[in-house]
Amino acid sequence: ARQTVTTGTVGTDTEDELVTGTVETTSTVAATTTTKNYAREPVERIEKYILEYIHFCTQHMKKLAQSRIQLAKVQMEEYKALEDFEQIASPAQWSIHLVLKPKIKNWSTKNKNYQILSKRVELDMPRKFIEKFDFSFKVDESIISQDEAQATYNEMRQITKKFRIQAMKLHVQSAARENEILSNEIKGIVERFPQENDDGFDAEPGYAAFKQYHEL
Repeated sequence: ARQTVTTGTVGTDTEDELVTGTVETTSTVAATTTTKNYAREPVERIEKYILEYIHFCTQHMKKLAQSRIQLAKVQMEEYKALEDFEQIASPAQWSIHLVLKPKIKNWSTKNKNYQILSKRVELDMPRKFIEKFDFSFKVDESIISQDEAQATYNEMRQITKKFRIQAMKLHVQSAARENEILSNEIKGIVERFPQENDDGFDAEPGYAAFKQYHEL
């Protein structure tokens, strides 16, 4: 009888090793990538927090720089307007300007002080020479009871607090009055600024230039 021989593909040890090695390599790469992603996420979060912190801490510097730039632009416009006024002002107009200039500078300082004092009152932050006041004295508790002594100390603190409030209130009122007087004086000078021709000078262009300069 004829025998039938069945043939098939026989894998070698080398092929099995290659397949196994490929699977292991792929698994290792995937595991390494996953590990790197897990490690990267906390780093990215920390970087984000650091950037947010830097942005928060430098906001005031950005605002300060922007304010200085804006101030420089205003000062440049003011200087140019002053130059224009100086070129066309009549003698009388220029004399009034020289009288008015220090008053405006003084008003600017007084107004700034008034605003600061008002803010101090709002925040309950008296000036140092007022804050130093502290009305207190020692009560002999060998004679006075503890409760009565404590009531006396409490009254001392109330007197100190009332003094500070009244002192700051008076201080603000004085600053406001100074500001008001200077403002009215400047307003009166501006309203009486010469508009008539002076010794052959046409006063109208000078008056227009002065108004533009003063409004800046």
